[in-house]
Amino acid sequence: MAIVKGWKFPIQVDKNTGKIMTIEDNENVKQDIKIIFSTQKFERKTVPNFGTDLMSYMFEIVTPNFVSLMKKSVEGSIKLWEKHIKNINTTILASPGVISKVEVIIEYTTNISPVQEIIKKEIDIHENKRYFTKN
Repeated sequence: MAIVKGWKFPIQVDKNTGKIMTIEDNENVKQDIKIIFSTQKFERKTVPNFGTDLMSYMFEIVTPNFVSLMKKSVEGSIKLWEKHIKNINTTILASPGVISKVEVIIEYTTNISPVQEIIKKEIDIHENKRYFTKN
């Protein structure tokens, strides 16, 4: 039996049952993390603090301080909004100086299953584009 169950996004209707399709457990957690990353803080009127503040890093020069602040921001948002995360390790890959892309790698386990999951996200900090990498 599923511990966590939620709607599959984008929302889809099951052709056989006519019900909205759902996902469970670790797949739901992974989807929730992607939604957190896809939402800028203050974007949602009803829950203004939901999401991340990754947009505040736009047009910044990548320094060790930049990487440290981005890592804290990412981990803080995930811990705040996804209660099923047990352990989390975030890696920020970027070259120092004026560059346009940063890769965020999140490795985590949940309290649902001990299997380690990985999400990779590429952020173009000069063009306001965010891409999830298939893993």
